Amino acid sequence: MIHLETVDLGSRGITLPADRVGMVIAQPHLSLTVTEPYRCTEEAKLLQLQVLTDTLSVARDAPHGLAKTHFTVFPEYSIPGLEGISQVENVLCSAHWPTETIVIGGTDALSKTDFEALATRPGSHFDTDQNAFNLIGRQQWVNCGVTWVKARDGTLERWLQPKLAPAWPEQRVLYEDMFRGKSVFAFTGLLENGARYRFSSLVCFDWVATVDGKKAWRWVLEDIQSRAEAAQAELSLSWFFVIQCNRKPSDDSFLVEVAPFFDQTVLPNVHRDRTCLVFANSAGKPLPGRAELYGGTSLIFSPHTLFADQNNSPTFCNGGPRSRSSTLLAAYHDVLFRERGACIHSFVQVNPSSLAPGAAGKTIALQNAFVFPLNGTNDPRTPATLVPADVKWLNDELDDVPSLSVRYSSAVLASQAEATHHTSVAKLRELSPHAATRTVKLAAEESKADHADDWGSVESLALQHVVHTLDIVAIGYPQLSVGPEGAHAAVSMNNNTIDLLAIRGASHERCIEHAKTFSIHPQRQRLLVSRDPDNTSWEPRFDSILETQKQRLGQDRNITDPASGSLHLTYQELLEIFRRSTTNAGVERAIYDGLIRT
Repeated sequence: MIHLETVDLGSRGITLPADRVGMVIAQPHLSLTVTEPYRCTEEAKLLQLQVLTDTLSVARDAPHGLAKTHFTVFPEYSIPGLEGISQVENVLCSAHWPTETIVIGGTDALSKTDFEALATRPGSHFDTDQNAFNLIGRQQWVNCGVTWVKARDGTLERWLQPKLAPAWPEQRVLYEDMFRGKSVFAFTGLLENGARYRFSSLVCFDWVATVDGKKAWRWVLEDIQSRAEAAQAELSLSWFFVIQCNRKPSDDSFLVEVAPFFDQTVLPNVHRDRTCLVFANSAGKPLPGRAELYGGTSLIFSPHTLFADQNNSPTFCNGGPRSRSSTLLAAYHDVLFRERGACIHSFVQVNPSSLAPGAAGKTIALQNAFVFPLNGTNDPRTPATLVPADVKWLNDELDDVPSLSVRYSSAVLASQAEATHHTSVAKLRELSPHAATRTVKLAAEESKADHADDWGSVESLALQHVVHTLDIVAIGYPQLSVGPEGAHAAVSMNNNTIDLLAIRGASHERCIEHAKTFSIHPQRQRLLVSRDPDNTSWEPRFDSILETQKQRLGQDRNITDPASGSLHLTYQELLEIFRRSTTNAGVERAIYDGLIRT
């Protein structure tokens, strides 16, 4: 069985706010040894120690706006051994680290000797019966969760909780075995309004593991239920932390435990309708961006909370099949952080029990959800503030747009296209959130999505068309300005400033009509580069469109006619100019000739 040991933090003066807490979660990219015992590689250790420093610095500064960060969380395996523990504790013991705060983190593999050294330090607590030293084999190592608490008087204590059940990589050992812990700590104390808080934590696979016939989380809830029955009371669980190094955090095998965990018909004296379930995972890549594995740090709340779900929120989304490839959390309030690369999450978590029913209490679960960089990264996705959904999407897409030099490597101007590609991408990354949304909506004639969380292949292909258009035009006209109002770029041609629009749609005609729906500069001509799905040439079918084609470069605009001053090239024409030209000047001349031809 799993032994539950309750720790009274009230006796240590740990009082937490009743309405909301400050929380910081590290999401580092880990580099672990390929065989057990799994530890941070020597090459990556300095970087990982810096992760600890950076995260604790963010937590200490409390950018979320509350007086302090009440919970700081490090995922499984993210604290490199005794050296990492000492580095954390040097910060926590300093006068600059606030009292009445909690830090939860996972160490990498500790040898039996190291675990004994840590467990015998002053201020250490562990289950001396269930996890006694003599129960740890000489060939075993410990995957350890640590909870630090800094009391009101400044005293720092640590609670050591060895992982209960090994995941498959930890079972499939060649040399050494992971020790299996047999106990979990349950911490309790008072909120500022006099209500009692409770929280516990598990280490990754413990969330889904069956130990002696029951899920580990069920052992925790049953212990609270027995205490509630003994007191003839109903008790609430406030937070439940799961620190992870999880390759597939949204896999059904992991998420399937959410429903029974929140099922209030089972163990009814343990209230979970106000519980915040925290999944804190490591990153899928060392830099910001999309990743197939890892990431997925999230907070999950019961369906019975009064939180409102808001589409397109900065920094986090509402989960769902598009984000998780699973429908298991459809009934829950799923706060899923979009960033899956290395970063630090800082936010205010609203206590569900503080919400008043009705319009007056309507709010979302997080406030001031800021994303901070790790590893000295300078990226729009980790700006140390909110990250709008469109900025995140745009930058993720830009990571994957290939240069024309890849597909057309034999082109004479392939190297020039590579250079302009880097410039175009860099300039698009600088767009404001409003400009990012406008850029995508202008480019994607076929888009039906209301917001960035619903953008998909239509918008992705349209953005690729924008990038490649900019890349080619910039070869001939390098003084190209990206992102003016109502256009994708502005370019000077023969002393005329031309607004450049790159639109991909169902047909060239539809692209022309789509362009008319966006505001235009009253004194400037604009050049539309249209592309249909097959990248075909354009054959005018209607007189009105034919009139548009007859516009010439430098021709005066008629401000009463939205089509006047509109120039047109197809992407097929532009691509052929790039493929056939042998000099930058040749690209410039060919584009210019295409716009003045009769």
